[in-house]
Amino acid sequence: MSGREIHVVVVGGSWAGITAVRQLLTLSRETYPRLLITLIERRTHYFHKTGIIRGLVDSNYAKQMFIPYDRLFAQSVSKFNHRIVCSRLTKVYQSFVEIENGARIFYDYLLLATGTEYTSLPVTQSTTARECRLMYQIMRDAIDAADHIVFIGGGAVGIGMCGEVAEMHPEKHITLVHARDSLLNDDLSTGFANATELRLQKMGVEVILNESVISSAESSCNSNSNGIRRRSSVSNMDVGRSGMWEVFPQKLVTGSGRHIACNLAIWTTGSRPATDYLSTLPVSNAKTPLIDTNTGRINVRPSLQLTDANYPNIFAIGDVNSLPLSEKYATSAVDQAKHAVAGIRILIDECYDFRAKMSPSMAADSALRACMDSYSATMKRQQAVVVSLGKHQELSTSLFARFSSWIHGSKRGRRYLIDRAQRMLNY
Repeated sequence: MSGREIHVVVVGGSWAGITAVRQLLTLSRETYPRLLITLIERRTHYFHKTGIIRGLVDSNYAKQMFIPYDRLFAQSVSKFNHRIVCSRLTKVYQSFVEIENGARIFYDYLLLATGTEYTSLPVTQSTTARECRLMYQIMRDAIDAADHIVFIGGGAVGIGMCGEVAEMHPEKHITLVHARDSLLNDDLSTGFANATELRLQKMGVEVILNESVISSAESSCNSNSNGIRRRSSVSNMDVGRSGMWEVFPQKLVTGSGRHIACNLAIWTTGSRPATDYLSTLPVSNAKTPLIDTNTGRINVRPSLQLTDANYPNIFAIGDVNSLPLSEKYATSAVDQAKHAVAGIRILIDECYDFRAKMSPSMAADSALRACMDSYSATMKRQQAVVVSLGKHQELSTSLFARFSSWIHGSKRGRRYLIDRAQRMLNY
């Protein structure tokens, strides 16, 4: 047991970050009473992004998606005051981080769980519960008013949104446009993608593959920085951010020259993590960059430490890291958080102090070797991918998950794990 004070900073209060905080609280309570936890989160409330597509059509569900953080540390028995800092991370250094007001927060271990956001879904950019509710209402109003909706991007979010809207509004003409020859991600089987496409078509969704939307033929509109079409007359800040959801006749033009008429275009592409905060961290080896230049995600070892051996005390978990997309679902984020905290515990047990005890590369290799058994048991196991299509239908890559859904009546599709999120935050 370490007798010194240990400060762990977790950045990001979504699914992976909250799981990590809970694991650290257990570690503090049972093993390291001098462990201090700081959570840095830019939102005032937990925002349940796992259920973001349900909130677009169900106002009652949306009301449950904003959960205060005030009970997160309620069950802690440590004499140290764990804390929550409501701010945005701007810079990372080797022993401290800097937030938007310029304040510095020092750490022994840093867990980055900043996730990714769809810039075309304005609700994900909101920082307060009130602003989120306003954005949701504007987006729902647009969906209600539109006759023909085109979703651009056939990943999990685009497919889920199609399923939700098709189930709630069977009278609407819904089209899904995807640039590849099959839906979803490359790391999922073609058979699963084809089954998803067939299920959408049975729900009345028109699926167009191998087409990229490049512009709109509607001359009265212009594009914002995300390529989203909106009327040029929109100027108010709140309306401007959500103006991309304004309903008006338009024709989308694809790369092949095809025109698709609609009166609401919703882009579900372009998710990218914000990792600019790592630009202040020196890279020790050009062959192991901190950021993947293609995806913008943080490169990590199997132990979830940064690939740069100079920073064995910095971990990246959840959507922000470079693991395959099949590892980006909520259950995988839980495994990653547990695995990272297990790595931190190993380093603490070995009295790792990157300023004196051992070289950073030795510490990184030590944690990697010690974590491999845990990694093999969790991160390398086959993860079940579940795609929900409304409240009553879902598809899964796992036979067990499909059987469980049949037994429980598609429990995930009805609630999107919101009950579990409430329990995690002691609500």
